[in-house]
Amino acid sequence: MFEKLRNPFTKTFLIGVLGGLLGALFGAGIGYWRALSTDPSGWSNIPSALSGAIYGYGLGVGLAIFIRYASPHPPSAFSRAFLGSLSGLFFVIFFSAPLHLDFFPPLMWGLLIVLPPLIASRFSNRRPKSVDEPV
Repeated sequence: MFEKLRNPFTKTFLIGVLGGLLGALFGAGIGYWRALSTDPSGWSNIPSALSGAIYGYGLGVGLAIFIRYASPHPPSAFSRAFLGSLSGLFFVIFFSAPLHLDFFPPLMWGLLIVLPPLIASRFSNRRPKSVDEPV
C-alpha cells in the first residue's frame, strides 16, 4: 500500500489536497470575517464562508504544489501549479450549470475537491522533453 505513496504524482496530489484543506480553512475564516464586518444582520455569514472556502481551497492547492516544486524552477513551478489548480476549480464553477452538476451536489463537490489537485499534479509532474528524445 505504501509503495503507491512513493509515486511522485500521488505525493503531489496528496500534498495538494492537504494544502487545499488548509487554504479552505483560511478562506472560510476570511469569508466569515468579511461577512461579519459588512453585514451585521448575520444572514450572509455561511455563503461568504463557503465561497471563501472554495476559492481558498483552489489557492491552497496551487500554493502547496508550488512549494513542492519551487526549488529547481520557480517561475514554471508557479505557473503550472496555479494554472492547473485554478483551471480545475473554474471548470467546475463555470460548467456546473451547463453540465447540470447542481442537480447532484455530491458529484459537484467531489469534482471541486478532486479536480484542482489532479490537474495541478498532472501539470507539475510533466517531464520536460530533452533535446535527444524524438518527438
